[in-house]
Amino acid sequence: MVRRLILFLVAFIVLAAFGGFVWEHRSAANDRAAHPAPGRTYDLDGLAMHIDCRGTGEPVVVLEAGLMAGSTSWLQVIDTIAAHTRTCTYDRAGMDWSAFGDYEASASAVVVRLKALLELAHERGPWVMVGMSAGGVYVREFQARYPDDVLGMVLVDSSHEGQTFRLPTSGGLDRLDQMLKLCEVLQPFGVIRLTKGLDGFMNWYQLPAEQQALFRANYYQTHSCRAIARESTGFTADLQRNVPPRPLGDLPLFVLSQGNEPRGDAQTGQTDEAARSQREVWDQLQLELAALSSRSERRIASRSGHIIQFEQPELVIQAIDDMVEMIRGESLVAEPPASDITTAVAAPPPASNDLSP
Repeated sequence: MVRRLILFLVAFIVLAAFGGFVWEHRSAANDRAAHPAPGRTYDLDGLAMHIDCRGTGEPVVVLEAGLMAGSTSWLQVIDTIAAHTRTCTYDRAGMDWSAFGDYEASASAVVVRLKALLELAHERGPWVMVGMSAGGVYVREFQARYPDDVLGMVLVDSSHEGQTFRLPTSGGLDRLDQMLKLCEVLQPFGVIRLTKGLDGFMNWYQLPAEQQALFRANYYQTHSCRAIARESTGFTADLQRNVPPRPLGDLPLFVLSQGNEPRGDAQTGQTDEAARSQREVWDQLQLELAALSSRSERRIASRSGHIIQFEQPELVIQAIDDMVEMIRGESLVAEPPASDITTAVAAPPPASNDLSP
């Protein structure tokens, strides 16, 4: 009797797993059919990479998304910027419409693939590079590797190479790592899709209703958890090196930073006081990024948290348009309303290259 019960349970689990596997892959295929790639896909050493370029004019703007995000994270701004100059956004390997495969996820590997992708797409440089969050580290790596290909840079609440050792610890990264490991195991069998386990990532973006289906289709690809985990691991390893940001000389630079009232997070157990302490360190890191160039300006989005391109997209558009006009040598467009943005002068760089506590 016990043996029959065990056999029954095993058979049930196998059938459920098989059914979930079939449903997951069919659902993912339906998502792809309903939401095809807006740009073009190129074969890059056997890896299908997606890039979406719109508009005309020079300089060409290249948008680099934050960690665990792709081209859809720029939906609120790309068309407005493209009305002013040619604008490209793309998907790092495994994100949105780019394929998952055997690839390295370090910053150096990311920028080598981006350079090759731009060349395959026949997009002419030099470019204005825009990096949001982790994307800020990537575009600085791009400039260090290809300095003649970068005309100017806009950092949107950019990460800082020394942040791992300077920001107050909250345990959030450990929880994320554990969640992603479980997600990798369960996602191929439809469990994550059924339980809407990745909706928390989507909530970061405060999406309008008409964009939720598109974001869900991209976040719930069968390989999403593996791709997110690999990107997170690669980026964390880069920051563990604790190498200070490289100086940018006199490269035109705008640093756009979050500026709303910091609040705690009940889900992660962070208190309001801890959030304020974290913001104080983050502000210092932002000032240090602005100090990387002798031609920089820091702007503060007074009503935004980290995802400025969704909370105050007009400020991101404004900064990029201003950078384009600066490079073109034309007069700057009008400043945004004073109630929405403030500016700050860059702080002097640290006396030492050692950014550890």
